[in-house]
Order: sequence, then structure tokens, then C-alpha cells
Amino acid sequence: MSLSRQWTWDSLRCTFCRSRRKQDKKPNGNAKKGAGSLSQSSQKAAKKTIPVDLGVCGSLDDNMLDMLTRLPQGMDSNEWLATHMLALFDHVNSLCGSVAELCTPVSCPVMSYPGVSKAYWIDDKGKRLQYPAMQYIDCVMSFCEKSRKNELLFPTKHGNSFSSELEVHCKRTTKLLWHCIGHLYTNHWDQMAVLNLRPQVAVVLAHMLRIAKEYSLMEGKDLSTMSHTVNLVRNAQLRQNGGNASSTDSSSSSDRHTRVPSSKSGSWGGHPTPAMLMSKPVAQTC
Repeated sequence: MSLSRQWTWDSLRCTFCRSRRKQDKKPNGNAKKGAGSLSQSSQKAAKKTIPVDLGVCGSLDDNMLDMLTRLPQGMDSNEWLATHMLALFDHVNSLCGSVAELCTPVSCPVMSYPGVSKAYWIDDKGKRLQYPAMQYIDCVMSFCEKSRKNELLFPTKHGNSFSSELEVHCKRTTKLLWHCIGHLYTNHWDQMAVLNLRPQVAVVLAHMLRIAKEYSLMEGKDLSTMSHTVNLVRNAQLRQNGGNASSTDSSSSSDRHTRVPSSKSGSWGGHPTPAMLMSKPVAQTC
């Protein structure tokens, strides 16, 4: 991997992979009561408005995401695209792995995501195959892992250049990764809340949307559906954390754009198992 891509990759990991800040457990109890001190009711109101458990993903606003995805001066465009595609693959892979025990052929017999109730996997021979959601996701991750090791698509040796097919390949990769993370939204949004992973899903979706727009990787209905989904999850998350709504929202939008629907699968059997909850720290690597 070239030095520029390694530096950019380390920067992305530092930004997207930091864990939540610990809450201050030692408040200052030596403050003297006086006429200028806040009343008890005012202190309680202040505590309610300040998100003490705000993590990095929940604090990234649109301006910060624009800075992280904008092509730096002097950076090769293909190098920048490849770096972000590898980052998106790792993040989506981690998020999908967090519900691997819950996304089963029983709970999710078909692959679905926003705008599509039944998706088909198309193999190398062009044959359409109907897989359960997790098997579909496994096919996507295998495809991305195989692509990452392809020296023609993602060169790591000095002197090797990017293939002319990189952008075409990234279009398909982005579309497949959108299917996977979109499935988490439509079928496992309640589980994401239990695992406290909604902020991570929201910021990865916003990251993917910006890269897709920057390099024209998606268009038409797919791009429109992704934009609408990002508006739903990001605006709800930013309002919950006390931030500002996305500037892409119209001021006349109704409250339906701020509501996050619950999971429609309903067949995962209640709360996650202890083994599922134990995987929470691993899932937060994004």
C-alpha cells in the first residue's frame, strides 16, 4: 500500500473507529452554594440537554463529513477513491457482523433493503439467485474481499497503476454495500438500537452517500433512496445529540422525515442473546 493511501487510511480509522468518550464519574462536589449558583431545577434541565454519552460517530456533522471526503489538493483521485472504498467495506462488514446471530434464514428469508422487498444475487455467469439475507451479505463480503486482494484494482506495489476499470468496479461495490447496510435499516433497526450502533450506521451511510455523489457511483432511484434514508437516520441522530439537521433537508419537510420506523422483521425472538450482547465492543470498531 502506498504511503499516501496508508496515511489517509490511518486518518479515517482514527476518525471513524474511536470509541465513545467515558462519562465523567467524579463531579466536583466542593462548589459552594450562593446567590449566583444555579438552582437544582436548572441543573437538572441542563443535564437533560447535554448528551453526556455522545460518541465520535454521533458528533460528526455534515461539515466534518464534507472535509473528510473532499479530495485533498495533490492527492490522486483513484487513490482517494480506493481508500474510501476499502474503509466502507470494513465498516459495513463490521456492522453486518454485529447482527450475524440475528439475521437468519428464518428471520430474513430474502434480501431486502429500502425500496426493494426482494433482491437477487447475480453470480459470475449472470444467473439470478434468491438467497436469504445473510447469505447474500456473505456473497457481497466475499466479492469485496476478493477485489481488495486484486493487484490490478487496488495496487499495493510501487510502480503499479490503477486499472481503468476501477470506477466501474467501485460502482458495483457501492451498490452492493448499500444493499447490506440498507438491510440493517429495514430489518434490524431495533437491534441496532439495543446494541447502541445506530450512530455508526448513520455515519457510514452518510459517508457512502458522499463518496457516491463525489464519484457518480450511484444514480437514479438507488441514489434517491439512499439520500432519503440518510436524511431519516442522520437527522434523527443529530437532533437526538443536540446537533443541527442536515442542510439537504427542505425547511418545509414534515415530521415524517424525522421519524425512524421500527424493524419490520419481528421474528428474531426478542432481545439479543448474551453472546450477541458480548459482541458489542467488537461491533463498535466502525
